Amino acid sequence: MKTRSKIEEEYWEALERLKSGTTKSVDTKSTRFKFTKDAVGREAGRGKGYVRYERYPLLCEAIADAEEARKKNGPATPTANAKLEQQKALKQKAIGDYNQLKQEYDLLMTEYLNVVRRNFELETGLAETKDVKIIRIPNVR
Repeated sequence: MKTRSKIEEEYWEALERLKSGTTKSVDTKSTRFKFTKDAVGREAGRGKGYVRYERYPLLCEAIADAEEARKKNGPATPTANAKLEQQKALKQKAIGDYNQLKQEYDLLMTEYLNVVRRNFELETGLAETKDVKIIRIPNVR
């Protein structure tokens, strides 16, 4: 029986990582993820096109089997209505987040304007006393 080369072992390890979901560079959580020879090559740290059927026939068959298993066990593609409902829910969440941030912003602006008003009152109060002279320093940026 022929032993595997070091590079072929890396490809097999990459395939196992892809199957288990503990990958280093390929996102297996993506909805567009598929078991392909290129995905295995990228996970192994090599570029596209390194895994070929002529070089590694058993590996290519294992990749094809893993893709078939993913298709059978994978989640069904959502219908158009399900996608629409999901988008509506995301929109409502974004609107809620926006409204909350707007309320927080309005509160902060109110506090800021109160501080500015208080500062103005203190400055004018000091200016009215005869003992204090206010020196304005220009804003230099």
